Amino acid sequence: MTSNSSIQIGMTAAAVIAMVGVFGCRTSAPEFAPAELESARTQLMLPLPGDPAALYRLRVPTAGGLRLAVLTSGSSGRMTISESMGSAISVTAWSAGRGGFFYDMREGCRLESADLSRVLGIGAMPLPQAVLLLGGRLPAVAGDTVTTTENSHFLITGEGWAADVKVASEPWRVMTVHEVGKKPGWSIILGNHTGSLPGSIRLKTSNRRWAELELIRLEWHEGADLPALPEMPWCVADGAP
Repeated sequence: MTSNSSIQIGMTAAAVIAMVGVFGCRTSAPEFAPAELESARTQLMLPLPGDPAALYRLRVPTAGGLRLAVLTSGSSGRMTISESMGSAISVTAWSAGRGGFFYDMREGCRLESADLSRVLGIGAMPLPQAVLLLGGRLPAVAGDTVTTTENSHFLITGEGWAADVKVASEPWRVMTVHEVGKKPGWSIILGNHTGSLPGSIRLKTSNRRWAELELIRLEWHEGADLPALPEMPWCVADGAP
């Protein structure tokens, strides 16, 4: 079943630049009391209202007319990058207990991929956590550890990855996510929120490449059917697992 909720959000490139300048600033002084941070944790770890079906404009240094679509059903999902006319470039698929796979539609082959590294260059953060972040939640699932830091941030530690998360209040929302334990690490800046839902996301990889997402449409579903995956051989460069 499809909810009637649909969100239309727009944003200019100038706003993205301004957002980076503002959100990139940090302070060493605590911003929130412990009780406030506990309230933030409670609000930002609530279950999503359904399975998201989202469409984004995607801009990277080499192209500006791309689209990124996210569709999930329970613990499984698809993340598809396509050209503006609809031709798919890649599909990333994941499901609980089976990991993830990256389908290169141009090369006609597949690779293992359990994070955003092959899609947006953000390694380590698993895809289910990334979907939560896009849906306006802390990027943490059962088994991840969420603790507070001295500067009123959250430290999320998962299997093979960790990130520092800065939040803002009224309403509670995630503003930045920075990889910890690696220098330089990747970073994610979120802005143009509607409630806790980010309408714009800027990602910077550890090698200083970047990507920008602008939310076009979001709908919440229950028990959505995921499209079938193509039959493809393993990519020769990486080989079969």
